[in-house]
Amino acid sequence: MGRPARVSTSQVIAAAREAFATRGYEGTTLAYIAAQVGVSPAALLRHAPNKEALFGMAMSPAEESPLMPIRFLDGVKGTADPREVLERVAHAFVPFIETRLGQQIARWQYANVGTPRAMPLLFDPHQKPTPPERALGELERYLRRASRAGRIQVKDPRAAALSFLGSLHAYIFFHKMLKLDPPLSLPRYVDTVITIWTEGAIKTPRRARQRS
Repeated sequence: MGRPARVSTSQVIAAAREAFATRGYEGTTLAYIAAQVGVSPAALLRHAPNKEALFGMAMSPAEESPLMPIRFLDGVKGTADPREVLERVAHAFVPFIETRLGQQIARWQYANVGTPRAMPLLFDPHQKPTPPERALGELERYLRRASRAGRIQVKDPRAAALSFLGSLHAYIFFHKMLKLDPPLSLPRYVDTVITIWTEGAIKTPRRARQRS
């Protein structure tokens, strides 16, 4: 009877999923995954016979609903501090999408060897509303409540919601797809985006203000 495993299979799978999503299939080794859970590479064989099998276990399609992690917005009152709300949205949204995109890229790279094919979407486009549409709707509804409460001033809450989520997608695209070097930290980026929202970036020249 062998010694009991030092880590659970779920812990190994979680570490493997994060590693594959971040480093890709080719860039991930059993030694790296083992280091993340504090065991030897040989100990991983208690949970999967090889790297390919572990990839299959870790990167199988998730069963949970792919709802964006900003459902909390539906419970946020319009009188809440918009800066705090938008910061919370950004810090929940970006890591979630980065992880899902990393997993999708890893699956695509693994399946694309020798047979070029387009990378599938992160969601089922036939599912209506789609997860992106739900996320957009949640943010739009909050912006409408905040606008009625006098906490923000936007002419078109839906366009404003799309603009804000678009700025978050831009961060993900530059870091996950284009590999921005050197990378820009998420807190620094979010702080800049929120500052633009709260203070504006374009300043009207003094003479123009006087004429108006």
